Amino acid sequence: MTLSRQDIEFRVCDGTTLRGWHYPRESQSPCIIMSHGLAGIRHFLLPPFAERFHQAGFAVLVYDNRNWGDSDGEPRQESNPALQQTDYYDAFNFAVTLPGVDPERIVYWGTSFSGGNVIYAAAVDKRIKAAIVQAPAVSGETRSLAFKDRIPALFQDRANIVAGKTRGRVPCVASDLEAAKTGTAPVLFPDLHAYQALNGIYESGGRWENWVTEQTQLHMLEFEAQAMIHRVTPTPLLMVVPGNDRTVRTSSQLEAFGKAREPKQLYVIDGVGHFDIYVGEAFEKNIAVQIEFLRKHV
Repeated sequence: MTLSRQDIEFRVCDGTTLRGWHYPRESQSPCIIMSHGLAGIRHFLLPPFAERFHQAGFAVLVYDNRNWGDSDGEPRQESNPALQQTDYYDAFNFAVTLPGVDPERIVYWGTSFSGGNVIYAAAVDKRIKAAIVQAPAVSGETRSLAFKDRIPALFQDRANIVAGKTRGRVPCVASDLEAAKTGTAPVLFPDLHAYQALNGIYESGGRWENWVTEQTQLHMLEFEAQAMIHRVTPTPLLMVVPGNDRTVRTSSQLEAFGKAREPKQLYVIDGVGHFDIYVGEAFEKNIAVQIEFLRKHV
């Protein structure tokens, strides 16, 4: 029996309170722990996944990452993967206290940047039954090329912070359609695909502004999930890859998957971009494969 979604909050190891939703089941059920991507919030694009998992018989715990949305944490709108990865462990510890959650059948789920976080978390935490990552960020190397002209400013930002000055900010996407069409705006995601996708975040019902801290970009450069992916074994791993991902790069995801060890499963959705896998026909293909994987391994 499905029950109504509930608001929840839980503390992580450093005392930060994270907030989100629990989709409970009346009987003892597997639980999927979900968090959003780099500059997202749980309200945006994640509810359709959580609802379909719930309908398929799974409990779900989905939360805003620290510093984002309804969760506490400073600096606001800064993504620090080293902290986000370990927050999954504390989300697990909270999930097992919830009624109807089977502690032996918990899954880590991540998308884009949190997909990379799940690779790290699953490499270390062998309590989980399976891991799912879609369009995962796997290497800071691609960002080092995109950000090469910004790198001196990122280190200057650190000096400014130490000196008590205001933290630097970077817009996530261009401010208007014309700027997005050029693909050269000085923003985190300058491409038109990202601009069109993220425009929907304003109507999603969550708290969000169009910027990240400059230090988020430095954290992105340091991020190397592919270095940990071989350690996910023996936990079953599903990686869903958009066939035309220009935000993370399809080729980098496929290369990382090649480094993973069995048991593993790859699903490539041909012809779609980074944000297409959340909607429409691509979403239907995506969620069907994920539920099939869960029923097999969880």
